[in-house]
Amino acid sequence: MNRLKRRDYGNGHSYTIDGVKVPGATTIIGKLDKPALIDWAARKSAGYAIDHWDELTQLPLMERAKLIQDARWDSNKKAIVRGNRIHALAEKLGAHGEAQPPAELLSQVEAVARFLDRWELETIANEASVAHTEYRYAGTLDVIARSPKLGTILLDYKTGAGVFGEVALQLAAYRYADLLQTAGKPPTEGPMIPVDNCYVAHVLGDDVELLPVEANEETFDAFLYLMEIFIWHEQATNRKLDDYRPPVGAAIYPEQVKAS
Repeated sequence: MNRLKRRDYGNGHSYTIDGVKVPGATTIIGKLDKPALIDWAARKSAGYAIDHWDELTQLPLMERAKLIQDARWDSNKKAIVRGNRIHALAEKLGAHGEAQPPAELLSQVEAVARFLDRWELETIANEASVAHTEYRYAGTLDVIARSPKLGTILLDYKTGAGVFGEVALQLAAYRYADLLQTAGKPPTEGPMIPVDNCYVAHVLGDDVELLPVEANEETFDAFLYLMEIFIWHEQATNRKLDDYRPPVGAAIYPEQVKAS
C-alpha cells in the first residue's frame, strides 16, 4: 500500500503521508514575503483603471472599486492557465517525444522541443509526487532527466517573465525527499532518484534558457527552517487545526491577577 497520496480538487491539490495530511513544498514556501508581487498587483490595478477609465466612470463607486481591485487576479489567472498549458505540453514532449499544441502556444512548444534536442534530455520521471516521510512534507516535481552533457538532473519548467530565487528552496525540497511516487495504476513508490544538479528551464517566447539552481544541502536546511516558521504560523492562526495555539491571549485586568 502506498504511503503517499495526492488528492486533486479544482485548481488545487493536497497530500497525505500514512493517512495524515501534510503541507506541500510550494505552500510552505508561500509564507515568504513577496514585495515584487505587491508592486505587480498595484501596477495591474492602476493600469486597468487607466485603460477602462471611461467605462468605469459610468458605474457605481463600489462596483468600480471591485473591478479595479480584481483586475490583478483576472490577469494572473490567464497567465497561470497559459503557463499550465505550456507546462503540460512540455512534459508530454519530454515523456513521449510529441505533442499537439494549439496555434497560440506553438512557438513555445517548438522552443521546448529544440531545447530537449539541444541538451539530449531523456526523461526518467515526469510529474512525479515526492515526500519526506521524516520531515512530513510533499510535492510534485516536473522532470527528472538524464543528459550526456549534464548527468542526471532535476528540472523545473517556468513560464513567467522572470525566475525567482525561491525556486532553489522548492527544488531542494524535492531533491532531498526520501520517497518518489511515479505515475501508474496503482502508482509505484520507491526512494528518491539521486540527481547531480538542479535546473530551471525558462520558457520564453521562442526559446528556452537553462538556468542552474543552487539547490544544495545548505538550501535544504533553509527550507526546513522555513517549514518550522510555516508550522508555527499555522498553529498560531489556523483555527481549524486541532493543535491551534494562538500566541496572543484574551485581555486580562488587575482584579483577575493575584498579587505576588
